[in-house]
Amino acid sequence: MLSVLIPAYNYNITQLVNELHKQLVASNIDFEIICLDDKSNQDIIDSNLSISVLSNTAYKLSDKNNGIAVNRQILVDTAIYDWIILIDADMELIDDSFISNYLQAINNGYEVIFGGISYKNSQPNSNNILRWKYGKQCEELNAKKRNKRPYKVTSAANLCIKKDVYKQFGLGDVGNSYGMDIFFGPQLKLHKVPVIHIDNSVYHLGLESSSKYLSKVEFAVSTLHNLYYEGKIKKHENSLLKTFLLMKKTGFNYVCSGLYKVFNSKIKTQLLSRNPKIKLLQLYKILYMCYYDLYTK
Repeated sequence: MLSVLIPAYNYNITQLVNELHKQLVASNIDFEIICLDDKSNQDIIDSNLSISVLSNTAYKLSDKNNGIAVNRQILVDTAIYDWIILIDADMELIDDSFISNYLQAINNGYEVIFGGISYKNSQPNSNNILRWKYGKQCEELNAKKRNKRPYKVTSAANLCIKKDVYKQFGLGDVGNSYGMDIFFGPQLKLHKVPVIHIDNSVYHLGLESSSKYLSKVEFAVSTLHNLYYEGKIKKHENSLLKTFLLMKKTGFNYVCSGLYKVFNSKIKTQLLSRNPKIKLLQLYKILYMCYYDLYTK
């Protein structure tokens, strides 16, 4: 009935898989767990191989590093059951009802079920603070808030979905996790796929350094811009894109681009500090998109 799919890269997944396996066995359903390692370091592979002794569990190795979007697509194509759960390797289950919550939601008639992402309350070291603060303030939303705009927060890091629905969008072609998540929500909305958000959150543990995360933010902004102008995003609930299009319509994009050229270094310094301001990060995104649109596309 259920295929649990975990794309993995340089992350120890043994605790996550053991907990998932325990809950799946307790649920008394037909299941499989498939982990596809995207060419991790050998010591990580050696640690993760232990999950192969679990029933209905496979640990597979990719012959090259494909990136998480392609890795997810390969996993979905491999799955044997009609319903799949996608969960990233750097997640931790919060309680023992993760599987049962999804099984209950499947019976409600929806084909796409988002569980949500949470972050632990303990503050990480200053090197990872930007990613943690953004997650706490912008991603850690309960189901009631997410359901108000159901196609806005659509992360595949914790997702239960009908396999055929996932496969129809060709999400692996986008090529990156950030790009895929940006693309996913608009596609669901365009095709009027029923979506539900439930309170079935998991902890996101794998926090990048602030500098690496800021680079990923820039990549995500440029990806969003390119997907829109390639005609791949037609209906959406993306606040950044809506703001950018308004700036461009009014001509204020030239001002924003100029502000980026003058202040981007100072803004980055603040965002990489011990106390980054998330509102400033949101401002940085729109300034960067306006600059990217005029000078770097």
